[in-house]
Amino acid sequence: MQRQTWIGLFLITLLMFLWTLWLARSSAPTPSASERDTTQIQSAVKKDTSLTSLMDSAALRARFGAYAPFVKGGDSLFSVETQYAVFEFGTRGARLHRYLLKGFHAQKSQPLYLWDSLHKHAFLFAEGRTIISSEQLFFSLIYAPKGPILSGEDSVVFRLSLAPDTFIQVTYYIPAKSYHFRSSVAFHGMRGRLRNPYIVQTITYETPQTEPSSEAMRPYCALYYRQADEVESVTPDEEERIQKVLQGRIRWVSAKGQFFCALFQAEEAFSSAILTSLPYTNLPKYQIELQLPLHNDRAQQQWYLGPTRYTLLRSYKEGYEQQLNLGWSFIRYINTGFIIPVFAFLEKYIASYGIIITILALLVKIILSPLTWRSYLLGARMQIINELPEVKALEEKYKDDPNKLMIERSLLYQQLGVNPLSGCVPLLLQIPIFFAMTSFFPNAFELRQKSFLWTHDLSSHDTLISWGVDIPLIGDHLSLFALLTALSTLAYTYFTQQGQSSTLPSLKWLPYLTPVIFFFFLNGYSSALSWYYFVLNVLTIVQTILMKRFINKEELIRKLRETQRKKQNKAQIAQQRARLRQWMKR
Repeated sequence: MQRQTWIGLFLITLLMFLWTLWLARSSAPTPSASERDTTQIQSAVKKDTSLTSLMDSAALRARFGAYAPFVKGGDSLFSVETQYAVFEFGTRGARLHRYLLKGFHAQKSQPLYLWDSLHKHAFLFAEGRTIISSEQLFFSLIYAPKGPILSGEDSVVFRLSLAPDTFIQVTYYIPAKSYHFRSSVAFHGMRGRLRNPYIVQTITYETPQTEPSSEAMRPYCALYYRQADEVESVTPDEEERIQKVLQGRIRWVSAKGQFFCALFQAEEAFSSAILTSLPYTNLPKYQIELQLPLHNDRAQQQWYLGPTRYTLLRSYKEGYEQQLNLGWSFIRYINTGFIIPVFAFLEKYIASYGIIITILALLVKIILSPLTWRSYLLGARMQIINELPEVKALEEKYKDDPNKLMIERSLLYQQLGVNPLSGCVPLLLQIPIFFAMTSFFPNAFELRQKSFLWTHDLSSHDTLISWGVDIPLIGDHLSLFALLTALSTLAYTYFTQQGQSSTLPSLKWLPYLTPVIFFFFLNGYSSALSWYYFVLNVLTIVQTILMKRFINKEELIRKLRETQRKKQNKAQIAQQRARLRQWMKR
């Protein structure tokens, strides 16, 4: 009976539909041929669109399963401001869209973005056989601060709800006064649905050009990571793709530029990582995949988007500061144990960084004064010895036998109690200071965009003249600081060479090569380093003039003769002569 009722209702409905359709056609005007064609086309398009929509829905359902309704939507952007930065988030992927650093400027006073539309991040998770990327999903914004975050910490919360008690929640915890912030991805009510006990964080990062010259930035760019207690790096290559696969506890990964970095750290550790440096034309590009374990259905990580200032990085006590190239081994200890603490102390009381560098040069000169005095005293003794009649006689006697002359002269030096090589020891001890300063100044964030005299940026070279064409060795400009350093080095060389006799006159020009090498080296380097060495040269010249006044030539000759009398033993001299001859034959 029920079946017959349904059939009857269907036939009545069909008859009423046909009757209504006949009335509508009989009362409507007859369409023209063109109108009939248009109607047919529109009808065909409508049917095709409807069919495509059904096919798309079926494909989305097959591809994304329960997440298909969240694949389409509108991407809403909104900003959150703190005292240090301006964050811009987007609902597509619950992502960080842009990150602007406040208080700093990029090249030509442009806003400094450490994250923009060129940078991407997303997390991947697997449910059954379906792998989902957050980048493909549109989340809902649940909470965001209504105004700037001026103190404490606030949050931004996104949610993708599959059911009232089943959802994915992405939360960013943002402090008011830090470049360090946290994020978490939580899967509520989804235990048993996820295939893996981890998510994979994917990051595409292109080093932003924060300084005027990308070419000057490249040597300081690299991808650093900390595995256990070791910090290592992947050095990018302009032409080749470089990939490193890591297994085990990776504490953090950092894409470092010259003065800023984007660092990603797991709450405990990433279980694995794939770090890839891509070929590039301007500045390095990276692809990073980090496996982030789930604990209680939640994955947490920390971000650092900020300056690479040593004292700031060190304050996090995670080894962030080890990504700064401050020299190897002992050189690094000079920087971290002496130069950086002194620099940090001085900048508390002195506003001009040029004056701070001057004081630093003065302190170094005072510390090295005992070594400098010893070296100068030896030089004065050697100058006096070379003027003695014995030496003149030896040079005349053995002028045709250089080996014999060297043996006899060495014996005379021993009798006078002078070791010519001992003067090299103070100079060798100054070499680590040179390398420490060379590595410190280009990495010193404190000097970035700090002006002094005619330069607007002590961290980069100053430009007296620019010709726009790259010339080998010198580049496309002339640095006045580098030129002053070279001229002061030349003046010191000329000053110290006066009155000195050379054992090899043909090589008398060799010391004058040093200023030229210094100029080529410093012309494209940090102007702070050039200023430091210019000040150091001036102090050295003044110090040499003062030391010269304390040298008593007659007193030195008296002491040399006294030593010679004590050591003048014919048997010992014969033995030493025999040893020297044997050594010369090797």
